[in-house]
Amino acid sequence: MKNFLLLFGIFSLACRGTGTNTKPDNNTLLWQITGPGIAKPSYLYGTIHIMCPDDIVVTDVLKDKFNSAQQLYLELDLDDPATMVDAMKGMVMKNGTSLKDLLPAGEYDTLATNFQKITGVPMTMVNTMKPMMSEALIYPAILGCQGEAWEQKFMQMAKDKKIELKGLESTKDQLDIFDSIPYKTQAESLAKSLANIDSLKISFKQMLDVYKRKNLDSLDILINDDDELGQYQDVMINRRNAKWIPEIIEESKKMPTFFAVGAGHLGGPKGVIAMLRKQGYTLTPVKYW
Repeated sequence: MKNFLLLFGIFSLACRGTGTNTKPDNNTLLWQITGPGIAKPSYLYGTIHIMCPDDIVVTDVLKDKFNSAQQLYLELDLDDPATMVDAMKGMVMKNGTSLKDLLPAGEYDTLATNFQKITGVPMTMVNTMKPMMSEALIYPAILGCQGEAWEQKFMQMAKDKKIELKGLESTKDQLDIFDSIPYKTQAESLAKSLANIDSLKISFKQMLDVYKRKNLDSLDILINDDDELGQYQDVMINRRNAKWIPEIIEESKKMPTFFAVGAGHLGGPKGVIAMLRKQGYTLTPVKYW
């Protein structure tokens, strides 16, 4: 279940808008936070929630910046048992809705066949799950390796360092997002992804390649080619960013903190970097490779 939760943030990366306001020499996933009331720097890191283990490399500089922190913030507190409980409650569609209710019989049958073929999971096991969450199960299947997440790495580092892990939002907050997007829209997106799995593999590889190059501008351009869920960017990304800003500022004032969130939250005029700068804080790119 914990690994499943880590997949949620892939939508943070897959639904970003355009314009990161970064310069070529600022292409990095690690940013230092300083400014009014912050005695010692905090750090912000952009993650992707599933990739091959060999691609998750903690350099000496990254480790040094992490070790300067006295607490770790992820999107969710994945160490909290309540996170698992809330996930179980929130993954199911409301009002007894199932995928069979959302698609014509023929389309559902095709979807079910494709889903089991690609993921190895019978559609009956996830038939009442919110479709966008079911769609997240596709990505481990097309990754080509036993996927891991940056969050797992940082959680272990926090455990080794014996610092506290916290979350910027609750599981309920995150899962409620999937109730604000029509289930039918989600179901149609899932069916489209499964029917075009080869294209999805190519797009996902492109996204991973751009992420590994740490190029936020190119990432925005690539993602903007897919406008299927773009109309929901505000609820999936922008509103969450705005809610995080006061907590990021408050916690950075209390103690040096390491924040790790989906890379799709960093860039753009409504991204975390720009919004912190608007509040008078300095975000400095850190070259850590």
